[in-house]
Amino acid sequence: MCGLVLLYGPAASERLPTCLQRLAHRGPDAQYSWHRSGHNGTLSLGFARLAINDKTAAGQQPYRHGEFVAAINGEIYNADDLRARHQLALASSNDCHIVPALLDKLGVAALAELDGFFAGVVVDEREQRVLVLRDAVGKKPLFWGRSGSERFIASELKALDQVDEFVALPSGVSEIDLDTGRCTPLLAAAPDSSVSTTPVSAAPASEEKARALRMLLEQAVAKRLPADDEPVGVFLSGGLDSSTIAALVSRQRPDARYYCLSAPGAEDDGYVRVLAEHLQLRNVCYLPLPTGEALTRLIHRLVYVTESYNPSIISNGICTYLLAQAAREDGLKVVLSGEGADELFGGYHYYRRNDPWRETRDQLLADLRSTELRRVDLTGMAHAIETRCPFLDRAICAWALALEYDDLYRRDEHQRGNKVVLREAVKALLPEPITSRRKTSCDVGSGMRALVVAHLRAHGRKERDALRDIWRKHFAARFAGERLEQNGYFSAYPVFDDIIDRRGAAHS
Repeated sequence: MCGLVLLYGPAASERLPTCLQRLAHRGPDAQYSWHRSGHNGTLSLGFARLAINDKTAAGQQPYRHGEFVAAINGEIYNADDLRARHQLALASSNDCHIVPALLDKLGVAALAELDGFFAGVVVDEREQRVLVLRDAVGKKPLFWGRSGSERFIASELKALDQVDEFVALPSGVSEIDLDTGRCTPLLAAAPDSSVSTTPVSAAPASEEKARALRMLLEQAVAKRLPADDEPVGVFLSGGLDSSTIAALVSRQRPDARYYCLSAPGAEDDGYVRVLAEHLQLRNVCYLPLPTGEALTRLIHRLVYVTESYNPSIISNGICTYLLAQAAREDGLKVVLSGEGADELFGGYHYYRRNDPWRETRDQLLADLRSTELRRVDLTGMAHAIETRCPFLDRAICAWALALEYDDLYRRDEHQRGNKVVLREAVKALLPEPITSRRKTSCDVGSGMRALVVAHLRAHGRKERDALRDIWRKHFAARFAGERLEQNGYFSAYPVFDDIIDRRGAAHS
């Protein structure tokens, strides 16, 4: 939705405009800044705005409420409810302005009530402290570190011309000591089944569970649709997850646009056409795959955009980058996508009952912020596209985490299946070929992976090695050399790295 940078140090105010300009892709509509001088340097906070809610000047950030100055990137879906319930007086309808108002009246604990996705900074002049906040799944990126003589907080590392050290900030609310660099958690946040208000039936993958999930999905999609005068799109692959989102969006917004990659004979292309006919979708945009020099440029571009040399993030990232580019060319700012369903509903594996399926699920959810969500955010925001993910709704996460093995998996001598309750919940919405389709990665189903692998391995090199060389051209001089290069943020996909490093052989 937007981009933010905070700098603290002797050259903060001079460096801020350049840093903020490097985030202009995240917020092309306007840039604003706020500065405060202190004994040890200047505190400078900048914001690049993508205006969706309250597009007037009143909705700008950084935003002051009392003694709090805030810059928040995200969407707070229950902002109107919180405003009414706590009788908060605000001069703007910008949903993110609710954050400093809650802090001013009720304190840090009130931020646990936020429903949405967000990452932000609040300067608390009352207590002389800096607070950072991030939603439970880490949907929006936020980093804290040191750049030369300045401490920084930023939406993307590439905002800085020099990064000496950094960490990805945790979910919840933390206090940052700008002088020592210490980050102290004040309020924890994580997907938690204990907050679910929708009970889970004891019967495995029952009709009752299917109805409950269908209702939660309908609500999650509805709250993520922008106002009727704001166009909306869906990223579509013909898989179960994106098709579910498309079906629910099409019922509420007949004018929605749908974007997919298309190649003759590609698996995804056929399934998307089946879905489009079934749902009678009017506005489907079929995009061709890149080849030759266009592919070379895209690979180099995606390494820069994602700040990564992980092969999966790059090949899948090219897919979402191209879809977001097309959506932006059509004048869109908001799209919906199906990320999160595989992690929550067991989409990647076909576990036996005694396998460690819970542990793997929890690891995948914990890694989302640096894998799939990082890919979706950075490739979308490269074109000022805000990608909203209904499956990661707070209520759906809480409900799904209470499910048992039999709700997710079917495995015996006769059958092998996953996402059981999800398939049951949407079978009335989708054609059978899609409800029974097995998991196929977007880069595989579209044909993109084969192109990328062939390109990177053309001279007998491994994908990761070729991508690392590209990464070094972009970042080696900026990101403190080899020490930071080995940071897992730039290369890791923990659960799947072994598989990713072997995937090239399948396309040789």
